[in-house]
Amino acid sequence: MGNHRSAIVAVIKASAIVLDMAPIEDRVVRERDLYLAVLHLLDAVDPRSALQDVLMRLVELADAQRAGLELYGDASAGHREWSLFHGCSDADRDEIRALTSRGIVASAIAEGKTVHTPYALLDARFAKSPSVKGQRLEAVLCVPLPGRLPGVLYLEGKRGAGPFPDTLVAFVESVVRYLGMAAERALVRRGGDEDDPTRPLRERMHLEGIIGRSKVMARVFEQLALAAPLDVTVMISGPSGTGKTQIAQALHANSKRRAGPFVELNCAAIPEGLFESELFGALPGAFPGARRTVGKVEAAEGGTLFLDEIAEIPLSAQGKLLQLLQSRQYFSLASPKPSKANVRLVTATNADLEQLVREKRFREDLFYRINVFTLRMPPLSERLEDVGPLLDALLERLADEHGLPHMRASPGCLAACVAATWPGNVRQLRHRLESALIRASAEAAPFLEARHLFDQPDQPRAEAMLSFHEATRIFQRDLLHRSLVRAGGNITETAERLDLTRSHIYNLMKAFGLRPPGHGNE
Repeated sequence: MGNHRSAIVAVIKASAIVLDMAPIEDRVVRERDLYLAVLHLLDAVDPRSALQDVLMRLVELADAQRAGLELYGDASAGHREWSLFHGCSDADRDEIRALTSRGIVASAIAEGKTVHTPYALLDARFAKSPSVKGQRLEAVLCVPLPGRLPGVLYLEGKRGAGPFPDTLVAFVESVVRYLGMAAERALVRRGGDEDDPTRPLRERMHLEGIIGRSKVMARVFEQLALAAPLDVTVMISGPSGTGKTQIAQALHANSKRRAGPFVELNCAAIPEGLFESELFGALPGAFPGARRTVGKVEAAEGGTLFLDEIAEIPLSAQGKLLQLLQSRQYFSLASPKPSKANVRLVTATNADLEQLVREKRFREDLFYRINVFTLRMPPLSERLEDVGPLLDALLERLADEHGLPHMRASPGCLAACVAATWPGNVRQLRHRLESALIRASAEAAPFLEARHLFDQPDQPRAEAMLSFHEATRIFQRDLLHRSLVRAGGNITETAERLDLTRSHIYNLMKAFGLRPPGHGNE
């Protein structure tokens, strides 16, 4: 990919000749925008969105009327598998598609060569086509896409603008090399996300707001599907910031108690002297100045009570919580009579409760009561393939929350986030993205870059001044190296981790001078 990126840079720089007729300021802006769009395409989580951006930039650069991309399952039959257009109404798209089974597009696919006609109405090859006559087509450029499936990039000039310059034709042919594979990736993801192992579970359950399509998250959802319909006590374990509260909410939303309340209590946030009244409530006279207080157990009646950071519950209150679980009854402070409780208990912790039991800091009998069904939330380091979807979703949410421009992460930013360690997991990533989005918006940056997230004042100046291209190359090399090490040098597993083809992995290894671990790799 490093060689690909160098080639893109060279092609974009050469495109300055194409726009000699445009003001220098416009030319620089268009070149920069297209450079970023093509660079982003190579690593985009959503190929369709990135391809749409490339089409838009191509139309702007070439001062064209409209553009389109199409892939076919059977080119001879004109069977269309996937298509994407820019600058077209629905009627325009139907007219352009009429060309795909014969005429200009069919010729480009059949011959495997670029077709450039400066004036289609006067071109003997296409002049008889009803679509060419109906649209009064003039300059048309069709470039076949490389890849497994036949396809074409279609570029249509404005009426009266004349033919496309030869330099533009050469430039488009160079760019097309990077569009074929991206279009096929978009086709794979179209309409069903066949590569998403969480999709069948998402279709059956309410899992809104839980981001992730990794195999690790699919296993979490499978366990959630087992526990949710049963009225058993569930303990959610896992490091801080992994989203245990969201899983607790999902357990409630998919349970028989979904119509009842979901009440949360963070045990670490309540002073020890107030814990019992907070959990069980209090009557007047329980302590000086006490009034009738509704506890969390009463508030959760008929629903789910979620006790977060259960390891922090005071020893003095643990016995009363045990009584609640055993008898389904509790005493409010100063109450002479017990109250019945109809609640489902879900707890969460990032502590080692078994160790706390051995240290006599947590009651053993309570531990067994709350540890009926355990569901573990994995740290972000165990589901790196979810970093891309998390970036997209979190950036969209944060932009909406703060009224900031919607912004995507650049390929270098994504690679940096995948390579980084996140001890605070998703919570830490969200907070870092929040401040980064504010900085990037203040700069009116086109993409969120790694420098917006990671402040490294102690770095040498030479490293801090790396260009976007150089920084991206470094991030990608490190990411590939880490993935190879994690996979023990297994190319197939590495390709699956990075969502790339095996041939692409080999090309990247060659470009970066990497070898599988154990083969003299640096």
